[in-house]
Amino acid sequence: MTPKRITAKFFVTPDPTAAVDLDPFIGIFHRFIQEKSVEGLLIDVADYIHVPEGPGVILIGHDVDYGIDLVGGQAGLLTVRKRIEEGTLEEGLVDTLRKALAAVKAVEADSGSGLRFATDRVRLQIFDRLVAPNAEESFDAAKAEFEALASRLFAGSLEAVRRVDAEDARNALAVELVAGETSDVDTLLGRLAG
Repeated sequence: MTPKRITAKFFVTPDPTAAVDLDPFIGIFHRFIQEKSVEGLLIDVADYIHVPEGPGVILIGHDVDYGIDLVGGQAGLLTVRKRIEEGTLEEGLVDTLRKALAAVKAVEADSGSGLRFATDRVRLQIFDRLVAPNAEESFDAAKAEFEALASRLFAGSLEAVRRVDAEDARNALAVELVAGETSDVDTLLGRLAG
């Protein structure tokens, strides 16, 4: 299974349901383009602040997008790895998570963001319904890769790999990886590199 798009979302901490000031991210993301603060060929910034529980502010790239996302009433940093043409599902998941964690690090390091992200939970989506419809069969086909990735990422503190948003076939196939403890971003990046 090689999906064209995979997403990863790290949630704002301590409360992802609290209001987030999105206005600073227009400037922050423009600065990320100028300074090449995150990976990818970065193109523009899109402002969807006016949409309730919407996509927020998006840093649009050719092969990857980053955004402060409010979908589902939970704020977080959403990374969308797109234009995946080859490789295994595991390679796509690892690459997406690595880019997402690097973006978490960049956003947290920016003094204007004011955001911190929980690293003990991440939501992943195979955002390609042709390759992986939101069905039990697709989850079963990808479950081993999700579990292997979760074990690698959370090294001994893994609590759960659970399917989410399963009730509506129009949604993308989604899972949450949950750890029993929080690790710093550099530790998680190191586990993905090894």
